[in-house]
Amino acid sequence: MSGGDVPTKRKVLSHVEYQRICLFISRYRGLAIDCEYELRNRIFQDVDPMALTCILQSEVFNRSRGHHSKNDQRAKKLLKAYESQKDLYDDALLIQMSCVECINPVALCRMLLQEKYKSRHRSQVSRLLKNPHLIDEPHLAACVQQCVISDNQEGPITDLRRRLIGEEYEMKLKTMATEAGIHFYDERDLRRMGFDKTPDIKMILPFLYKGQVINWIESKANFGDTKGHKFNIQQQLQSYCNRFGPGIIIYWFGYHEDTPQLPENNIGITVLADFPAKEDLVFMQLSSEEALPLKSNPSTEDSPNTSKSPS
Repeated sequence: MSGGDVPTKRKVLSHVEYQRICLFISRYRGLAIDCEYELRNRIFQDVDPMALTCILQSEVFNRSRGHHSKNDQRAKKLLKAYESQKDLYDDALLIQMSCVECINPVALCRMLLQEKYKSRHRSQVSRLLKNPHLIDEPHLAACVQQCVISDNQEGPITDLRRRLIGEEYEMKLKTMATEAGIHFYDERDLRRMGFDKTPDIKMILPFLYKGQVINWIESKANFGDTKGHKFNIQQQLQSYCNRFGPGIIIYWFGYHEDTPQLPENNIGITVLADFPAKEDLVFMQLSSEEALPLKSNPSTEDSPNTSKSPS
């Protein structure tokens, strides 16, 4: 590495490294946003920051899902605790409660609002989270606003950020494919042709990647742990392979070292952490005849009216 070069952050993690990260997250006491700062800036500085963010997201989601039923039972008790202490503390009361109770701030707010406004539909509670100024109690409104800003796992700000990152990397995929000389259909093209479950890009003509025929590429602005990858195969990738043949999934923020070796990939799935290098691509040489248009009849192997999960 030359003097002015920035060291490359690692995106492919060994089993031991991955377990160390998950163990740190499970033992951390405090807000997830603070845990993310510790992961990225103090403990695992040689690992890609977005890989750490995605692992944290997955671990927190799995933990909160396991406690969901218990949290519902605690709602009445927590609302009573808030009501009894709201005059004693400033606007950080719910933040303090979320740390003590090990609940994401926005999840805590949702529990309290649903308990407080039992007559309101869940969609109305979601509206209050998006617009805390509509809450009729100023102190509670201020606490909810602070929780929304302080939560990097749930809430309207986090949802928007994740959606924009997903769209950014889908656009990056299309740009890099075009620059590599690949001709493709995107999701919008495929849906116009009648396909309901579609990869991000489908090659008009297949190419070879290290000797493997590639018909499609799927973009995931995420970290590819083994559990999440198996879920993606079940929900999306198996359908793509059945319908279009072998393809590539790109986990832009890296993956667990075992993910590319899973036997479930043997249906024709190649796992990468970046767009394939140009020197590894071999394209079909066309004659004067143009490529035939993609057929618009979905395969009978796929179930009808299925939708694609977000990237």
